Amino acid sequence: MTNLKTLTAAVALATFGMASSAVMAQANDPAQDPAQQQYGAAEQPAAAAAPVSDSDLQNFVAAANEVSEIRDEFTGRLEGVESQEEAQALQLEAQEKMVEAVEASGIDVTQYNEIATRLQADPELQERAEAMN
Repeated sequence: MTNLKTLTAAVALATFGMASSAVMAQANDPAQDPAQQQYGAAEQPAAAAAPVSDSDLQNFVAAANEVSEIRDEFTGRLEGVESQEEAQALQLEAQEKMVEAVEASGIDVTQYNEIATRLQADPELQERAEAMN
């Protein structure tokens, strides 16, 4: 079961990686004031160290289950495509549905990715998540 959660988290990270890359590209925009870049960079470790509340973890578990269902649906649909354009359109549609599912669960994509990342390295957090599933 732990491996399933880790796999789900890893797939979710890969799926949301494209959205995160766009955000990171904006954050690293050279036109942005250097003081703002440093402030933003200093904020991230503090957020990552904050404990995950039961509410956020429950929202994550619900979102991860929904994301898994969407991934399974679109994996099957991707097997039948014949062109690169069609595959890209399906991937984009899947990503949009996953983002909607995460946001509908009560957390944003950034929180989802942070929790997914922490799940991979925190056995206690994994146990808490499994107990909620």
